[in-house]
Amino acid sequence: MQLGYYRDLPNFGDVLSPLLARCVFGDIFDDDRSSRVLFIGTVIGRSAPQDAHEIIIGAGAGYKRGRYDTENRTVFCVRGPLTCKLLGIDRSHAGIDPAILASRHFTHSRAGGPAFMPHHHSHTTAGEILAGLCGALGITYISPLSDAEATLSRIAGASCLITEALHGAVVAESYDVPWVPVIFSSKVLEKKWRDFTATIGTDYRPVDISTNIAFDGDVRLANVLKHALGRARLGKPAYRYLPVRKTSQSALGALETSLAKLRTGPFVKSERPVRMQSIGKLDDAVMRFTDLNRCGAFNTPRS
Repeated sequence: MQLGYYRDLPNFGDVLSPLLARCVFGDIFDDDRSSRVLFIGTVIGRSAPQDAHEIIIGAGAGYKRGRYDTENRTVFCVRGPLTCKLLGIDRSHAGIDPAILASRHFTHSRAGGPAFMPHHHSHTTAGEILAGLCGALGITYISPLSDAEATLSRIAGASCLITEALHGAVVAESYDVPWVPVIFSSKVLEKKWRDFTATIGTDYRPVDISTNIAFDGDVRLANVLKHALGRARLGKPAYRYLPVRKTSQSALGALETSLAKLRTGPFVKSERPVRMQSIGKLDDAVMRFTDLNRCGAFNTPRS
């Protein structure tokens, strides 16, 4: 039985999956691709070995391309209600993103100050500038491509988290670290955010800190038209966040001001009873899978 997660980029949410799955399920995974568990990440519907049986315990869906049905799949629970809708299953299957379990298995003290975690695309295109601004403001810059355990420690130890990365928010929620969602890049997938926030009784209302700066000059001109279409609501909503400007001190100054203000919020206020109910559904799903797997329900017949 294989653990299915995105392996092409060491993004925090993806590398967190095997780390946390080992804690939750034990050493049950191998390289047998005939069946695979989908645990953390927006991985439902993404490329899978042909004829592989998929066992879904907390994973989400959200990308436009993909297979969204329950054929050859066993669903214990999914990330949230939007994933239920995509799969055509009852909303009762909505649990919560399994990264919420991080605080059970990794203990850290809160001794740091405010921190900022960008989307991996923002980090790749503007990480050096963002890290510099954060450093000047006394904000810890957390790379989404850093070692998973080190990232857990930085988030758990922060006094608050400004985050463009979904799993930054989920882990912050796990450790009760105040957090505020932001949008800097056009690559943020709103559906997966709303899928998660629904399971903690709140809505996704990110603070827009985009600057329209094209840190990669090669794409600036191509973005100008798309950006105009987005602002006119004639194109994809994400087009509004495409970078079209050259780097300027005024734009960077505005970004620095935005980050400085966000050190004091507005922080997301989740509803604890809703969150605990969602975690309870995930716990129940893990327990049911574990019991069935122990009885050999998911063993693949050998020829």
